[in-house]
Amino acid sequence: MTPNTQISISPTPKFGSIDTWCALSGMGRRATYDALGHGHLKAVKAGTRTLINIEKGLAWLESLPAAQIRPQKPRKVVT
Repeated sequence: MTPNTQISISPTPKFGSIDTWCALSGMGRRATYDALGHGHLKAVKAGTRTLINIEKGLAWLESLPAAQIRPQKPRKVVT
């Protein structure tokens, strides 16, 4: 008889393709390749595929400063 074991499955994969990273992070492909080139994102090659370390990439995004967004000026009402 086997003991009751629970398998923990992470909702986020450890590594993902460029398309997976873009879908999870909200970043575009160009910004992703720019971040890879600057060393902000870590990637490995598996054959011809480029796989991004999703956990480290999301941690990098969380470390970025908060956006400073000013409220919009009220629109003029034309009567």
